[in-house]
Amino acid sequence: MKARVKWIDGRQFVGINERNAGVVMDSLVEAGGEGVGFKPTELLLIALAGCTAVDVVTILRKKKQKVTGFSVEVEGMQRQEFPQSFEDMKIIYKVKGENIDKAAIERAIQLSEEKYCSVRATLEGNPRITHTYEIED
Repeated sequence: MKARVKWIDGRQFVGINERNAGVVMDSLVEAGGEGVGFKPTELLLIALAGCTAVDVVTILRKKKQKVTGFSVEVEGMQRQEFPQSFEDMKIIYKVKGENIDKAAIERAIQLSEEKYCSVRATLEGNPRITHTYEIED
């Protein structure tokens, strides 16, 4: 899997995946940006929410639960000092449906958290990150 980020102007960048889909990133106005895109840290929270959401809905459907609405919120608390890494993240699952079984929800969340969600596993793990650079003329 690959992704790239291309500078647009100022503090604005576009992230592009291998399928050429893009997402605009920018800093907040008070940080020198225009505030027209996502902060990269917001995308991290969205990635976690999206990853677990796909898992939980898929598992609930397999368990024949009649889900009519579903959302995931992630609240992240960052350090004040640099690097402003996340110290805590809280995931809130909101499920709507007919006769939803609480045990099915709890099991679906557990399976996502412990087995299927690659974003959560990465955040809990310690990935090796290396780098290289190129100078283009």
